[in-house]
Amino acid sequence: MSNKKVLLLALICGLLAAVSLNFYLQSVKEAATNIKTKKVAVATARIPARTLVTTDMVSFKNIPVEYVHGNAISDSSQVIGHTTRAEVDIGEQILQTKLVPKESTGTTLAYGVPLGLRAVSIPVNEWTGISGLLTPGDRVDVIGRYDLEIASPDPNVNTVKKPVSLVLVQNSEVLAVDQNYTDPSAQQGDKKNQTQGSNKTVTLAIPVDKVQDVVMVCDKGKIALALRSPADKSEEQRRFKDDLQLLK
Repeated sequence: MSNKKVLLLALICGLLAAVSLNFYLQSVKEAATNIKTKKVAVATARIPARTLVTTDMVSFKNIPVEYVHGNAISDSSQVIGHTTRAEVDIGEQILQTKLVPKESTGTTLAYGVPLGLRAVSIPVNEWTGISGLLTPGDRVDVIGRYDLEIASPDPNVNTVKKPVSLVLVQNSEVLAVDQNYTDPSAQQGDKKNQTQGSNKTVTLAIPVDKVQDVVMVCDKGKIALALRSPADKSEEQRRFKDDLQLLK
């Protein structure tokens, strides 16, 4: 075989090799670009249990669908502002099962306290506690009654006690009655976390700025609860009343 034929054959073989390599690289590129991914929430730092999740704790990354957990979260509204049930490690996909919904109490009463409020237990009896008919989820007004010491008109007596009453909190949610509270993670009608109680205490969700008032009246006076209709969300400005104002 002449040198020209050998050279031509080599060129043809080289051209075929280049074309084959080009087809191979193109197929690899297409396979790489056709990978289906899904955006999921990933922890950018270790998040301990019972921690409020903030934006700086989470990032969203595109992960191949075959590696996405079935309970992974892809919507920021489902993770930001929620509380963790369990620890989430850095780089870990954040799962719905590790978060408590904003409206949920999780498995303990602590999860049921709305942001900006505090759980406060107050003593009640049949008269002050609606005859023991309150249940978790009811809404009540908190009315305080105590004796206000004022200067006495009698020069022989320094002070006298003047009974007054006032509305301390309106539209407060009943979180628990005795040790009975609702676990929203349970099936509807399931009475988990329900124990037989004697209706001696009611735990309410109280605004932070009203907690001291409620505690003080509990200590110095008496508190009664007024049950509201679930449809009544109104709040009124009510001044305190004394015994003389009741006659007006």
